[in-house]
Amino acid sequence: MSIFQFPPDFRWGAATAFYQIEGAYDEDGRRFSIWDMFSHTPGKVKNGDNRVKGATEF
Repeated sequence: MSIFQFPPDFRWGAATAFYQIEGAYDEDGRRFSIWDMFSHTPGKVKNGDNRVKGATEF
């Protein structure tokens, strides 16, 4: 089995969205963030989608 090595100029990276790590807005005293306010305002997000629905249907 050969060992794969990344090229010397390879750059590692990572990303996440704050709502993946922040937790629920109604837990542990956390309040609505700017995104929570925006995404819960009718007409601001396509189809009215926000992370609350996605989290309950995971």
